[in-house]
Amino acid sequence: MNEIKFIPLIEPPTLKDENSELKPEGFPFTNQKEWDNYQKKEIEKNYSNFPEPIQSGIYQYNLFEISLDDMENIIDLHIGDTDIEDSNSLFGGYALSINSKIELFPQCCGLLEEIQLWKNILKENFTDFYLTECHPSPLITKRANEIIIICEDEYETFIPVSTQKEIRLNYNKTVVAFNLLLKELEIYSNNLNKLSEKFKVDNLANIIIWGKE
Repeated sequence: MNEIKFIPLIEPPTLKDENSELKPEGFPFTNQKEWDNYQKKEIEKNYSNFPEPIQSGIYQYNLFEISLDDMENIIDLHIGDTDIEDSNSLFGGYALSINSKIELFPQCCGLLEEIQLWKNILKENFTDFYLTECHPSPLITKRANEIIIICEDEYETFIPVSTQKEIRLNYNKTVVAFNLLLKELEIYSNNLNKLSEKFKVDNLANIIIWGKE
């Protein structure tokens, strides 16, 4: 019996210094050890008690494991000089785990506000949709009692390259897992909103996570 889980992941911004330019050779998925060490040093320069990345060579981090203090720093770096009311949500998205193995990771330029697109699956006869913020974007469709996620793109390769071209999920189990994610996000949002006054907004989580005004 497959266990399905959605995991919210973010790509935390970091302030760069002269040492940041001394990057390892190759790519994170071909030179993992050196890139892991490089990323660890970059994270430690900006944050305290930060969690480990979700996987070696993929520098995305579980939102639920990040402290409020570090989230304050993340948001400061994320918005920069932008008015927070005009900001996008944090970069990242939602990994899909099957039996404790992540089959789908957030792709380049993905955002946490893609949660609004994922809500389409709550409609039993939903229309096919893409995660339009990221690239490449998977196509999410439904056939009978299965959700089928198609990970093919003519111009870009999904990361990691081992991503299956077709991921099949039981529809009912996927909806149960997604509803659990929504409840967990609400709990985390309530905690995050303790920073709303600091950033001079009524509901910080609506901007940073949900992508709503």
